[in-house]
Amino acid sequence: MAVPHTHPHAHLAAPPAGAAHRALRAAWISVGFFVVSFVAAMVLGDWLITVQGYASGSDVRVGVALRAGIPALLVLIAPAAPAVWFGLRARRLGAENGVVPALVGGVLGAVAVIQNLGSLALTHWFG
Repeated sequence: MAVPHTHPHAHLAAPPAGAAHRALRAAWISVGFFVVSFVAAMVLGDWLITVQGYASGSDVRVGVALRAGIPALLVLIAPAAPAVWFGLRARRLGAENGVVPALVGGVLGAVAVIQNLGSLALTHWFG
């Protein structure tokens, strides 16, 4: 009796199809946009400091830092929401690895918020 031949990679999961694949691709593209958002946030924050009459890199008051930092931070973390959204959607639609870009996007967004707020707090408290 002959043993049926199976493909050597039959144990691996099949690539996601249709909507799951599109959601997974959108999640990874969103993660990739962190590079763009980082540069855009740096330029925006620097420009907003300059518009308020301060030199780039100079010590500023907390109010000035917040008026420049909050919009820049929002630009910086903007890719996190679609990365998490599309990553979890891909997982829900059958792409188990959709959780990876969701975690990467969520962690990058959370680290950006914690780092920026921590830096502002430390500067305010310790000058």
